[in-house]
Amino acid sequence: MRKIQKNLSKIDLAKLDLKKVAIPVALMVLAGLSYYAPERSQQIKLTSSYPATVCPAIGNKVSSIAALTSSKINRRSIDGSSKRLNPGKSSVIPMKNDAILVEGNPGTSLTFANNGWKAVVPCSVSNGEQWFIGGSGALTSKSFLYISNSGFSQSAVDIEIFTPNGLLEPSEVSIPQNSTRKIAIDSLVPGEEAIAIAVKTKSGRVSSYLFDERKKGLKSLGADFVAPVATARKVVTIPAITGLLDKLVTNTNSVTHTLRLLVPASIDANIDVTVNSNDGNFIPIGLSQLEVKSQRLISIPLTFAPTGQPFSVIVESDQPIFASVFSNFTYGKSSEIAWATGADELSKWSVNLTGSRPILNFVGDRIDVQISATGTNGKKITKKVTGTNFQTWRAPTGLNRLEVTANRGGISGGVIFLPEVGKIGTSYLPMNNGANLETASEPISDARVISRG
Repeated sequence: MRKIQKNLSKIDLAKLDLKKVAIPVALMVLAGLSYYAPERSQQIKLTSSYPATVCPAIGNKVSSIAALTSSKINRRSIDGSSKRLNPGKSSVIPMKNDAILVEGNPGTSLTFANNGWKAVVPCSVSNGEQWFIGGSGALTSKSFLYISNSGFSQSAVDIEIFTPNGLLEPSEVSIPQNSTRKIAIDSLVPGEEAIAIAVKTKSGRVSSYLFDERKKGLKSLGADFVAPVATARKVVTIPAITGLLDKLVTNTNSVTHTLRLLVPASIDANIDVTVNSNDGNFIPIGLSQLEVKSQRLISIPLTFAPTGQPFSVIVESDQPIFASVFSNFTYGKSSEIAWATGADELSKWSVNLTGSRPILNFVGDRIDVQISATGTNGKKITKKVTGTNFQTWRAPTGLNRLEVTANRGGISGGVIFLPEVGKIGTSYLPMNNGANLETASEPISDARVISRG
């Protein structure tokens, strides 16, 4: 009997040993089958496209145009009734009171406004927040905030306003579908000379614009757009600012510059400010390790700025910060203003300048950019700009199509528009794309994934 039990126990142990061997072998076989089995077709497809952008219209009998990079780009008015993007016959679109929605494309559309002054701004779309480090609610201000809702349902935004005394109570604003709301700045902050505005989207897809116009009685003191900025950064590059050049240097002409800074978070910042020009770069006295209080707007006169040439300003901070430069020009008995804002890193930027003759500024440790343009005379212009820290290129003639390509990283660019013959208009423009390529995933239907019970 004991022999039988021993034999049975030996058989059980043998079975256990076989199981120990069989399980790993089975797993290896299954792994091999899964490796060599045919792959199931891809279930997700990635698609990339450029979002549509909005070009603002000033209204009030001001001459405004939207400049597109191609006449084939579809567009429609944001007027409460138009719903379909339609092809156009021209790349230049006159505007009166209604903003225009422009079909997504790799180029950057621009809005030009003229009325004795010149104002230029990239057409854009909000990614959730748009910041404007400029504007005024003082007695001379005739400034307006434009908020366009290009969708077909109501949108809502929060408006935050910062002053030298801190952040004011935010206000919520609703914008009806397919329309633009125009808000006078002096109704938001009456009497406040220096402000910064944040427009934060709560629902819908909107685009915001700040148009800063100054008047004293019936006399114009100038006007310009304050270009929107998406996020605060620890390094802000303002590439395009200018003093008086060439024939503008007279005893009756003058210009002053003011740096405006805002730390949006709750921690104070320490900053360094560097000025770059063709004469080199330097940190002005008093602007090294300068303490900037959080959420309190400060203005610093740039009395040390170069007077007879273009220049740039770089703000380096230990906390994310916003910065801009306000230029106040006097041309004889007339006045003009211009706002220079931070520029993104340059990759490829293409625009239609509608015949303007610009000055292009580039900033970077190692500058290497390629310029391709078409002059108003129809001739092609190509130019390679290389150097360090700061480089300037002046167009030899008026330009229509302009494309700028950075051949390496770490480069920013901006455009300066100076008065043309018989006019006084001045404006600055950052080389910022109105919209960046967006990627989305789409499921792919596959009948083989359906199982039947």
